[in-house]
Amino acid sequence: MTDCICLIPARGGSKGIPAKNLHLLAGRQLVNWAIQQALAADIGPTIVVTDSPDIAKIADTWGVTAYDEPAELSGDSISMESVMAWFLGQRRERSGRLPDWLIVLQPTSPLRLSLMIREAWAVARSGAFDSVFSVVPSAHCSWRYQGEQIQMEWPQETQGKPRRRMLRQHAGRQVTENGAIYAVRTHRFLEEETRFCGRIYAYEMPLWTAWEIDGLEELAIVELLMRARMQLGSDGVRT
Repeated sequence: MTDCICLIPARGGSKGIPAKNLHLLAGRQLVNWAIQQALAADIGPTIVVTDSPDIAKIADTWGVTAYDEPAELSGDSISMESVMAWFLGQRRERSGRLPDWLIVLQPTSPLRLSLMIREAWAVARSGAFDSVFSVVPSAHCSWRYQGEQIQMEWPQETQGKPRRRMLRQHAGRQVTENGAIYAVRTHRFLEEETRFCGRIYAYEMPLWTAWEIDGLEELAIVELLMRARMQLGSDGVRT
């Protein structure tokens, strides 16, 4: 039987907002929202990885195991893949085996719901893919800097003069990651060392889940969204 673990990476520090994962959003800490959503999804054990005793205490109040994150993994420049690989190594040492799948739920994307986690897991356990990640619809005309040079990343016309933007109606469906859900088949992830391993699937979520909290501005916007949805009957966890 295919199994999974829900991993919540929640370090104590942050440059944008001090102790960001402990910051209140609609009356609950960010890490609290992630834990409740994972438990409500009920797809497998939930484990928090943190370097913060305060976050570990919150996990304990929900009956969730917390792994102590080493100092070398708690910096801003550490990749998600590094944390995932370290956790899987720890899990193998402690339990003698790895789960088939690892589901990563970042506290900084708190607008996901437990139903969305279950739907992404249903795709993962179908056996058709090796990694699943959440996205939202996007029609942004993105640009990217390479040093001092700016490069276009929007769809261009295939004929005629260069740098002519393709009409949105002709560009096809575009999506952007929202950071809410990442799922990897563990053996494939360890082979390729990327969360986008093997056969990938983009699980599309509603546009209102697009916000990721990095600074105070995003926190204020997500607070408004969360409270507006609550006024419409949402509990922020299941509905």
